[in-house]
Amino acid sequence: MMSGSSLTPTRAALKGLPLRIFRSTFVRVAALIAVLVNLASTVIFLIAYFAFAYVSDQTLRQLVNTDAAGLVDIYTIEGEAGLRRSVDDRLALRPLEGEGPVYLLADPDGEPLAGNLTKWPDAFSLDAAWIDGAFTVDGARLPVLGRAFLMPQDYRLFVGRSTTSQAEALARLRTIFLAGFFITLTLGVAAGLVAAGWIMARVERLNRTCQAVRDGAIDQRAPGEDGSDEFGLLSRNINAMLDRIERLISAQRDVSDLTAHELRTPLIRIDRTLAEADRDPDRIEQAREQLSELGELINSLMDISAISAEIGDTRGLEELDLAALARSITPLYNDVAAEKGASVKLDAPRPVMMRGSPAQLGRLVANLLDNAVKFLPDGGEVKVTVREGPVLIVEDNGPGVPADWRERVFMRFARISHGGPRGHGLGLSFVHAVVRRHGLTVDVEDARPGAARPGARFTVRPAGSETA
Repeated sequence: MMSGSSLTPTRAALKGLPLRIFRSTFVRVAALIAVLVNLASTVIFLIAYFAFAYVSDQTLRQLVNTDAAGLVDIYTIEGEAGLRRSVDDRLALRPLEGEGPVYLLADPDGEPLAGNLTKWPDAFSLDAAWIDGAFTVDGARLPVLGRAFLMPQDYRLFVGRSTTSQAEALARLRTIFLAGFFITLTLGVAAGLVAAGWIMARVERLNRTCQAVRDGAIDQRAPGEDGSDEFGLLSRNINAMLDRIERLISAQRDVSDLTAHELRTPLIRIDRTLAEADRDPDRIEQAREQLSELGELINSLMDISAISAEIGDTRGLEELDLAALARSITPLYNDVAAEKGASVKLDAPRPVMMRGSPAQLGRLVANLLDNAVKFLPDGGEVKVTVREGPVLIVEDNGPGVPADWRERVFMRFARISHGGPRGHGLGLSFVHAVVRRHGLTVDVEDARPGAARPGARFTVRPAGSETA
């Protein structure tokens, strides 16, 4: 379990956090996102700004054209007097707000007759082209957009609109955008820093776990594995990795301790045999046999450790038929059993599919059969049953396994003295490692409780399933 004190951030770590935040990839990504958001906002504003300016300009031009067409019609019908009266009426009814109308009716000499322009500007051309500039209107200098027309009898008419309101609206729009730009930028940077700080804090907790493990605290685990986000998944993966590393270290330690203990005797025996080789050359062959047995012992230990390290790792597993596997292995023990007048029977009529390692499960079946046949009495019987589950049962009518040995029998180098052949005590330990690697369990019980020879029934089944 995780120790809270060992993972508490130090004052130095907290002091250096702001600097790490500004060097953090998360901050750079957040800053990039903030820049991109503001660039996108700027593009959107520019599109809206120029679209508004264009629409308002076209609206003003439409107003001027409509107004001018009306005045030209009045002049055609009512003459100069009617046009003058119409200009005065329109100026009298001009709105207090908005784009105010600008008129000037002048005689052929350019002298003003009606309107709110004080004089006919020299810049006015009489070809009805658009005129955009600043002129004196009612004594004030205003921006004006309009057109000048040469009427019949050389009267001059200018019709326009003040663009003051349009300019003010565009100015307000620019002000709003700039305010929004800085607010968005500030909020984006602030949000980015907060998010980066939050992410950095979570990454820092994971880093502290890794540093603690690096410093030797292999029991430490990453916090937050219950989370449903990416950090929760990362914590679960880190913890699964640490669990496996811890199992590897534990397996290595166990192998080292047990190997040192178990190898001492055969090494002493080999040493004594070689010491006597000068007097008896046959001892050389004896030493070779002892070295071969020692090699088998070491290989078995390494196999058990390798399989124990693979617990939870589904790589290398494939779909296989456990019944067919048992049918291929069981006949190999018929001759060994026949030497004792015993028999090996198999009950596996139907396929039993599962995911597993054929090599490891094959050795599991072989080890259980070897263990059963080894202690069979003359005329004994071994029965192998395979059924859906998957469930594998190997039972015999031998001396059985005492109740106080039924857990210890799966430990390495555990040996029950029944007067039979004495092995290394690793066969059932290998079985235990294989079933754990495949998510199974194995247990042993009396095959015939109360009998003089109760026998042993080894049952392999899925972990958590009901007793067979």
